[in-house]
Amino acid sequence: MEVAPGVHSIPAGSSKFMGMYAPNVFLVIGDRAALIDSGYFDAQTTGERLDYLMRLAHLKLAHILITHPHPDHIGGCWAIREATGAEIAIYAAGAAHLKNYGIAEDRLLADGETLDIGGAIIKVIHTPGHTSDSVCFYLEESGILFTGDHIVGFGTSVIDTPGGDVAQYIESLKHLLNLNIKLICPGHGPLIREPERKIRELIDHRLEREQQVLNYLERGRRSVAELVSEIYPELDERLVELARKQVQAHLTKLVQDGRVTVAGDSYILE
Repeated sequence: MEVAPGVHSIPAGSSKFMGMYAPNVFLVIGDRAALIDSGYFDAQTTGERLDYLMRLAHLKLAHILITHPHPDHIGGCWAIREATGAEIAIYAAGAAHLKNYGIAEDRLLADGETLDIGGAIIKVIHTPGHTSDSVCFYLEESGILFTGDHIVGFGTSVIDTPGGDVAQYIESLKHLLNLNIKLICPGHGPLIREPERKIRELIDHRLEREQQVLNYLERGRRSVAELVSEIYPELDERLVELARKQVQAHLTKLVQDGRVTVAGDSYILE
């Protein structure tokens, strides 16, 4: 459906774990069009996305723009490229990861680069944090930001270690506050209609989590496992690995900041 003038949300199937919050796929239409991410790869959902594109008889799909090379965001891009002739474009640092899935890019994107699709100009903004190669795509004229997993429509994004970085994540969020964003189209979950409020909440959340880690270290919790059990009590076992990554990401930042040292598997306050 059309969620803003010239911007469509296309069904990307149901997630095996995230329930209703399957990956979002967006279509930006000018004289030509650009797809933002491509969702999972499977015959049914990829077919549904292609059917949607084909129903727009006037549409010339020029680009498939990848926010970051995770399977739920890149899975359908090759089949869509083969069906439409659109080029697969990804931030240069993510190209090697794309190849890990047997997908070759047609174009490497740079931070600050713009793509003109006729009636809409899409700007590439490098936003490391969730992954080192994450980017957002920005329609400056309309104030619409496509964030992939840098900002999701529920809760907070996972800092995907290795590669993710809490400090970079916070700095990327602060950078976005300089933009005139009116609507966020996230990689998962509902649209975000109060962008500044959401971004500030995410920054505050990460700073609060860092302080929580410091508090438990002060109480003698030294290992990642101990910190996870204290910070995430009664956690669904399917989420334990994600929680471990979050704690590890914060500990890595604290070590880099010189506030914590490592001794074997233990982390100790300076």
